[in-house]
Amino acid sequence: MVAYDPIADWYAAQVRSGSLNAFLHHLACCLLDMAGDVSGMRVLDAGCGEGHVGRLFARHGAEVVAVDISPKLLHLARAFEEQDQLGIDFVEADLADGLPSHRQSFDLAIANMVLEDCEDHVGVLSAVADALKPCGRFLLSLNNPYAVAARGKVDDYFRSRTLAQTFGTEQARYEVPFYYRTFEDLMSAFRQQGFLLRSLVDVPPNPSDPHLPDDSVPKIMLLELARCAS
Repeated sequence: MVAYDPIADWYAAQVRSGSLNAFLHHLACCLLDMAGDVSGMRVLDAGCGEGHVGRLFARHGAEVVAVDISPKLLHLARAFEEQDQLGIDFVEADLADGLPSHRQSFDLAIANMVLEDCEDHVGVLSAVADALKPCGRFLLSLNNPYAVAARGKVDDYFRSRTLAQTFGTEQARYEVPFYYRTFEDLMSAFRQQGFLLRSLVDVPPNPSDPHLPDDSVPKIMLLELARCAS
């Protein structure tokens, strides 16, 4: 079962105007700033969900192909596209299986808080690398593994494992898998798929956003990876 399908309507509402809106939109804007001028670029939105990141990039002139495994989230994304047409091509696919019809066709790939939702992160990275043009870039936001340990979410930093990510309120709790990986494991996977780390940006805390707590270790980091030319 696709993890987000059972909560698709609720999750999309939170992303668009609810508790997750400010957090995810802020990170999407940070990724856009990191990308620079995207006008005319072909951009892969990897793990697009209900489409918020792809819409932001498309509004800034990018030609966006947005991919997700969840048919229900894609249904919501396409319905939004019908109301506000930005030319985004929404594709249902498991990124871990690759995107053979899009080999070396993207200038840029983006993934906003996605990689930790993916059990086969190596397969996803392989698909993204294969879809990028030589020297293409991959921008992603994800939890800082050191902060996950510092905040007590894991009792052993050195052991990558599957955790549960909880959404909702006391009246309605939803859990989806969260795949915790050490920074060493992440870097090894990046190198294995031919990516080089070009930059790392720590997202500062924001007292007005509970998703960016004022901790001594930054919770979220942005990574800019470059695909090595083959």
